[in-house]
Amino acid sequence: MSSSIAGVAQAAVETGYAASQVLGAASELSWQSEYLGSVVGRFLEAALAA
Repeated sequence: MSSSIAGVAQAAVETGYAASQVLGAASELSWQSEYLGSVVGRFLEAALAA
């Protein structure tokens, strides 16, 4: 019984770590998409002005 509880506890720790990794990746992707949007916006402004 205690090994089952230990297994569940370990799985919870691993799930928390994986969730943290996903959150970090999502945050990075959000930043990159905002940056890309600003670069594309500046490019389009320059193209329209030319």
